[in-house]
Amino acid sequence: MLRGFSESSSALGAPSAWPAALKAAAQLMLSSPTPMTLFWGDKGFMVYNDAYAVIAGARHPGILGKSVFEAWPEVLEFHRDVMAKVLGAGGQLSYRDLPLELHRNGRAEEVWLNVDYSPILDEAGEPAGVLAIVLETTEAVRTKLAQEAAEQALRARERQLARVQKIGKVGGLEVGLREGFVNKRSPEYLVLHGLPPEAVNESHEDWVRRIHPQDRITTEGHFREAVAGTATDYHAEYRIIRPSDGALRWISANAEIERDEAGKPLRLVGAHIDITERKEAEAQQRLLLQELAHRVKNSLAMIQAIASQTFRSATSLEAANETFSARLAALSRAHDLLVHGNWSRATLRDVVTGVIGIQGEPERFSISGPAVAVGPKPALSLSLILHELGTNAVKYGALSNQTGRVDVTWRIDEIEGEPHFRLRWQESGGPLVTPPARRGFGSRLIERSFPSQRARVENAFPPAGVVFTLDAPLAALGAEENGEEGH
Repeated sequence: MLRGFSESSSALGAPSAWPAALKAAAQLMLSSPTPMTLFWGDKGFMVYNDAYAVIAGARHPGILGKSVFEAWPEVLEFHRDVMAKVLGAGGQLSYRDLPLELHRNGRAEEVWLNVDYSPILDEAGEPAGVLAIVLETTEAVRTKLAQEAAEQALRARERQLARVQKIGKVGGLEVGLREGFVNKRSPEYLVLHGLPPEAVNESHEDWVRRIHPQDRITTEGHFREAVAGTATDYHAEYRIIRPSDGALRWISANAEIERDEAGKPLRLVGAHIDITERKEAEAQQRLLLQELAHRVKNSLAMIQAIASQTFRSATSLEAANETFSARLAALSRAHDLLVHGNWSRATLRDVVTGVIGIQGEPERFSISGPAVAVGPKPALSLSLILHELGTNAVKYGALSNQTGRVDVTWRIDEIEGEPHFRLRWQESGGPLVTPPARRGFGSRLIERSFPSQRARVENAFPPAGVVFTLDAPLAALGAEENGEEGH
């Protein structure tokens, strides 16, 4: 096609009349498999090789011998800048993944190119043209952009998953099983277990040491059995002692075990969930159910004792019925109090008199102590304790006969500059007391009821009668929340 050029068909004229520099550059370009084009003179008349013709698309062969400004009008300003810097100033330009919008196939098309521009010098050493080496990178760039988009989407999903794991207290893990145990922990797992970032590849032994001593042998044995067997699912619940703060936490582990065709374990992928709150709720529920059963038994025993005391000392059937009904009503009110906790603003004397009212014989009680304000939760706890003590006194102690008595006293002492409260329940005149052979639920209930870790509870069983004492900081009674003085 170039040999067919003439003065009438192309502004470049016949190749035989071309300047030596143009001939040499064209010969070099035509023999190269690399896409090349040159822009000759101020107009930038184009000569290119077969490899560049592929890049030109449907614009070839119409642009051969034409000005670059006419050939590619959609990038006119770009080529003007190139010609000014390379042809005009004799400089060089290099672009990598240069984005251009070309209309090479009859429509707008986004294209990326690697282009190197350098001047072609004439016999006098002056720039007479521009040589361009052009490599199209469109497919590579599109692949790279697609990969980056996929990676961004993956990172977004990972961030979302991490957020969900954080909210749900879920930590991911992976254990390679081809050769021993090769662990990989997610950031959420490390937070859940109280581990530093560098523990991402902790050893199997580190995990085992973190398990609560009482659960350690069983938990690790179950893990090894699951891996060594044929199961593809793994589940376990166990306690850990978190290294960061020494807290005891319950962990639920769920995982899948990947195996090869022969059943050999390859990898375990799973999640750990902090179920401490659920376990604590279950323990609380069990305690409440035990307490309910205990309360039912005690209520029946209390009704039996009330009936016995009422009818034994009644002067008539009508008087007995009236007294018995009043005592049952008092017992009902006490149970309403224990169930609903309707203490909003009370004194300790209110709590004591309200609970012992179910006995129906207030003359057998001696109550003394200073005025002490009691908050709702401590009032309920004291009610439970006193109700339990009263029930035991009716069933076995000073109130199980006609002569026994109960003294309920309390006082405020200053201990190391802090006011402390002491409550004392002392029985006398009842049957001879012998210490119980074992601690029943009632004893455990008394010890667990008061809401202060600094409270001290003691049950003593001298022969003359049971003695119960409760020592606690005055602040534990909730006097401040009621805005009242504690004494």
